[in-house]
Amino acid sequence: MKIKTTILALTACLALIISLDSTANAQRKGKDDKLKAFLNEGFEKMAEKDAQVSEAGGIELLSNIKKTTDLPADLFNRASEGDFGVGPNLYGDETPIEASTEKLDEADKKLFDPSGAGGGDNFAGIITYKPGKLDKERSYITIPFMSDKKPIKMTKGMMYCVEYSISLAESSKYATNNIGLLFSKEVLNDAPLGHVAKEAGRTLTNYNNKVYNNFYGWDKVCATYEAKGDEQCLIIGNFEMNSDTKTEVMKKPKTFENPVIPQAYYFIDNIRIKEVTTKEQCKCYQADTANIEDSYSTLIYDKTPEINDKMTNAQKIAAHVAYYGFGKKSMTPSSKDIFNYILEQMKADPLLNIEIEGHNDVREDQVAEQNQEFQNMARQRAEAVKKYLVGQGIAEDRLTVSSTGSKVNSSEIDNEYDDDETKEAKNRRVMFKVVIK
Repeated sequence: MKIKTTILALTACLALIISLDSTANAQRKGKDDKLKAFLNEGFEKMAEKDAQVSEAGGIELLSNIKKTTDLPADLFNRASEGDFGVGPNLYGDETPIEASTEKLDEADKKLFDPSGAGGGDNFAGIITYKPGKLDKERSYITIPFMSDKKPIKMTKGMMYCVEYSISLAESSKYATNNIGLLFSKEVLNDAPLGHVAKEAGRTLTNYNNKVYNNFYGWDKVCATYEAKGDEQCLIIGNFEMNSDTKTEVMKKPKTFENPVIPQAYYFIDNIRIKEVTTKEQCKCYQADTANIEDSYSTLIYDKTPEINDKMTNAQKIAAHVAYYGFGKKSMTPSSKDIFNYILEQMKADPLLNIEIEGHNDVREDQVAEQNQEFQNMARQRAEAVKKYLVGQGIAEDRLTVSSTGSKVNSSEIDNEYDDDETKEAKNRRVMFKVVIK
């Protein structure tokens, strides 16, 4: 009996050791394998070897790209001559990206370009804007997600780092914003002519939706995306109506001999997606969004509270308003004085309860559509104030947090004299109310 018991105990112990070892190996594997390439598309997989592009809509010559609408995207090929060749062509003068100029870090080189080949022999071209009656003449690129020639989907909850390269064609009369990515649960293929509509929570642009107006060389479009789990493909193009698209009229470069065409036309190359566990692993996005707040506004509004002896304590508290920089929730020296005043009042009156009301400006809402760190900025500010007061000894149940986002404008705004930047600065604020329980 003792022998059997000993054997059972040893068996259980061995099983536990194996289990723990397997878990440790799995954890080590996950730790060493945080970055995984999900998509690496350079428009190089021709359906027929040595095919040359001679007509518009050449994207259909690729084996792994779908024609999104009746107006397919174009393909430019190093082996082709004339209108759709690499270098001088019908739309501009561009060449695939050289490996030495793409500035991939070592981890991304291993994932996407271990041979140092750079942009390869091909790149694509799309129309993002035509004015007037031609507004439906746009083109898109649909890239199904595949692994070993089998369809795959993104992983629910996984964060993906997304980047691609873009260059405005010299033939373009216009440059536009709204050059976006749509992570679609449906693989569009030969849809009717017209613009593809954006889908909330699935459509991304560059973090500030900039107008790309660079004729010379390639710019990077960078973003991060948290997957829903049903995405089957990526679509690239303009998903907004003309009325919602910002345009710039361009002056043709002196070196470009072909006539200007009334449209916005962009070259696209090297679409890359990788799985990441943190935004810091998305180097392109990190570089692109460095000092994001300063690119909008560095103005912080400030006002000394106006109080007098005729005011009630509730009115005095309400007169204390803290203001913030764009995208900021950290306190300034001025706002710290505001918080300390609220702190003193609450310590002096143990029955005093306060509602902390956060606000943000409209532009922060716009940036939040592409940058999760800006989402619910009004509440983030109010929660940060609550955390400070609790840290100074105020009971948490005496504080409530609310936010109205950008819906309620500050009473400090002077519509006659304030410019837009000042109005936005006055709206980035936290206010206080006495709560009667």
